[in-house]
Formats: sequence, C-alpha cells, structure tokens
Amino acid sequence: MNPSALAARIAELELEVGRQEVQHQQLVVAKGRLDRELQRFQAIQRYVQRAVLVRDLEGLHILTLEGIVEAFEFEIALFLRWDGNLSVAQAFGFDDPPSAAALPFEKGWIEDGASRILKQDDPVLKAWSALGLREAIIAPVADKDGELSGILVGGRTLVRGELYDEVSAEQRSSFEVLVGQAEALFHNFTLAAEIRERNQRLQSLTRSYSRFVPFEFLELLGRDSIEAVSPADHIRLDMTILFADLRGFTNTSESLGAEKAFVLLNEYLQVMEPEISARHGFISQYQGDGFVALFHRGADSAIAAATGICRALANLNKIRAARDEAALRIGIGINSGELMLGAIGGEQRLNGNVVGDAVNLASRVEGLTKLYGAVCVLTDATVRRLSHSACSFLRELDRVVVVGRTTPVTIYELMDLDPPALRGGKLDAAKEFQRGLGLYRDGVFAAAVDAFTRCLKVCPNDHAATLYVKRCCELMQSPQVSGWQGITVLDRK
Repeated sequence: MNPSALAARIAELELEVGRQEVQHQQLVVAKGRLDRELQRFQAIQRYVQRAVLVRDLEGLHILTLEGIVEAFEFEIALFLRWDGNLSVAQAFGFDDPPSAAALPFEKGWIEDGASRILKQDDPVLKAWSALGLREAIIAPVADKDGELSGILVGGRTLVRGELYDEVSAEQRSSFEVLVGQAEALFHNFTLAAEIRERNQRLQSLTRSYSRFVPFEFLELLGRDSIEAVSPADHIRLDMTILFADLRGFTNTSESLGAEKAFVLLNEYLQVMEPEISARHGFISQYQGDGFVALFHRGADSAIAAATGICRALANLNKIRAARDEAALRIGIGINSGELMLGAIGGEQRLNGNVVGDAVNLASRVEGLTKLYGAVCVLTDATVRRLSHSACSFLRELDRVVVVGRTTPVTIYELMDLDPPALRGGKLDAAKEFQRGLGLYRDGVFAAAVDAFTRCLKVCPNDHAATLYVKRCCELMQSPQVSGWQGITVLDRK
C-alpha cells in the first residue's frame, strides 16, 4: 500500500475510533441517566410500599417528604397546605424548619395542574424567600374532589445548593410520578378515614337504635336492621314472659315529685336490664315502673333472670339505705307459651311488641304476687318447662281463673327469692301447707284452717297461709258451694 493510501486509511480509522468514543460517551451518559432514573423509581417504589402501612395522615406527609429527598437527592422537601391560604404543613431536611406562617400564592403559578422547575431567579422562589430555596420542583396536590389541597416541593437551599447538579427535566418527570402516587395515597387515606368515621357513626347509631329496638327482636323477626322492619312483620314463637313491677311506686312518685321519681325509676331500671341480657333475654317493653322481658332460650333463663333481678335490687337497696332512702320492693310474674312478636303501628311510628294469651296471663300472674305475698309467681306452663336444677324451692299456691279467662291455671311461688329466714320457715311448714291446700280443695275447711294455722306457728309471716285461713273461715260461714273444686275466681286484676 502506498504511503498516501495508508495515510488515508489511518485517518478513516481514527475518525471511526473518534465516533465510537463519542458513542461510548453517549452510552455512558445514557446509562448513567437510566441508572439514576431506575434508582429514582426504585426509591418511589420503596416509598409506596412503606406509605401503605402508615396509619395517620401526618405520618404519611412526613414519609412522602422523606421519599422525595431519597428519590431525587434533594436537600429538603415540604408539603404546603392550601386552605384558602398557603402555609407550611410539614418540612423535612431543614436545620431550622420554616414556620407555618402563610406564604404568598397565586393559582397562576400552578397552571393546569402541572409541575414546574423553579430556578433561583424565579418569581415564585423570590416570593417564598422565607424558605431559602436556590432551586426546586413544585407540583400541585388535589383532594378527592379535584380541588387544590396543597403543593409538594423538593429542592436545594441557597446555602448548599451550588454543590449539586441543576434540577433536570428527567427529575421533574419522575417527580410527577411520585406526586401522583402520593396524591392517590392521600385520597385513599382520606376516604378510609371518612369510611371509618361513617362506620363509627353507624355503630353509634346502631347502638342507639338497639336501646329502643333490641337486636334480639330484629333477629327473631329475621331482619338485619331496623330499616327493614314493616308493620306487617310478625312471627309466632314459644317463649317465656317475665313481668316485673315495683311495689307502691305510685305513692312513692307522689311523695317524691315527677323529677325525683324519674331519677329513681332510671336508677332502678339500669340495674335490672343487665340481669335480663346476661340470661339471653331482652326487655320488650318498659311500662312505667315495670317492664316485660322475653326469653326464647327456655324457662330456666327466666328463673335465673328473676334471681339476678332480686340480687341486683338488694344491692341497690343497700345504696339507698346509705342515702336514708326507702327500700324498693318488686313483684315478678312468669308465664310461658305461644305469642305473636312483631311490629305494631303505622308507617310513621312503629313499636316492637308481643301479643297473645300467654302475655296477658303473665301480666295477671304478676298482679297475684300482691295477693299471695310472694316475690315471684309462676304458672304451671312455666314449671313444666323447667329443668330440675332451675330452682330449688317451689310450692304450689292455688288454682285460679284470672280476669279475662275462663280456664283455671295452677300457680306456684318461687321461694328461692324470699329472705333466708322466711324461706326456711316456709320450707319447714311445706308439708303442712300442702296438706292444708288439699283439704281446702276437698272442701274440708275446718281441717284446712288447722293445717294453715300450724303453718303460721312455724312461719308467722307466711302471707299465703294467712290468706287461706281467712278464706276458709269465710267459706265455713257461707252456704256450701255446689261443685266446689277449690278454684279461685278473681274478679279484678
């Protein structure tokens, strides 16, 4: 090869080497840019992974600012809140964090929701001179309704900003990605907080509704909520019904006056209700100084509730005694049988209620506690449903026809609720009482009087034995009743 051709070939090779060197440098630059971009997106990904675990909005704002500093190698980051005024809500990376005082702001500084790179001579940074920024990227943050709620800022300070490369367009692009992620996280957090607040409100409303309409009532009707109940809703059930009534409350309320009587009644009922719910029952109705409780898990639950009621009342009476207030007394009537449970009323006003002969009889039986001097009277329908362990001390009281009925019902006294001394006396005289009851029903009144008198010698405070002595004496002075069966027909409630 001649020298001139060789020189030309060398020149071509040198040119090619130069081009390859330029391409190599371009590839190095491009790779560096891609590496930095990858690092930024990896940092954004780490931010999102951490952010979804944050449980308070302030913590989410702080984590977002940390994410901005990490992803873009910025010195500082801020969240500026817009609520009609612009102010520093959170700041990260400042030795001396800026105050939360209002900053100047014009909505024209954020056009069409786009981000902006701000250089040192930018009017925005001059207006925000209190932040001491040399350059920054800013991006608006919208609330869930699309309205401006704040501005995220990442940048460098006047003090150390010259030590860094200038903010680039690539950084701005990645910054918009992070802000978009942050905005979505803010929205989700706000929505979640609203949902939690609404759920708490619904729970509060549900608890409030349940104070008027028990959950058990809705469950028995097969309804999920009170909104689903209509006047036509009803169900036939076999239940045990407990009526409870304060003794002498009318006279007490007259002496106390309406306001104090109201306080007394609420104090009393507040200790009664837990005893019902603890035995799987619920109060269907409050009736002045009394209430109606229903038990769908069996008669044993009602007996346990009656025991709990009396125990709670005894504790309340101790408190009342310490306040020099009179003791409260109660009468309880319990019956079991079929009833209709449902919603009664019109479209504008409904009331959960129970109706049926079993309910009426329970009410009448409660009234008999006064006649027989008993704390609690049960019907034979309830006694038949009791397990052997439900109560220890039952005695038959009478066979009665209550007002509104023609069929007699056998009633029993639950002596478990008597004071120990009275209960002991009744138990000691139990055989004699049963013998006297049999003689009374056979019409052998003189012998019955002797039997009941012997009961009173053992237990002078046995009101039922006293009642039978009086009855027998009156019957002995009257013409013999034809077809006598020892059934008491009551002419008043």
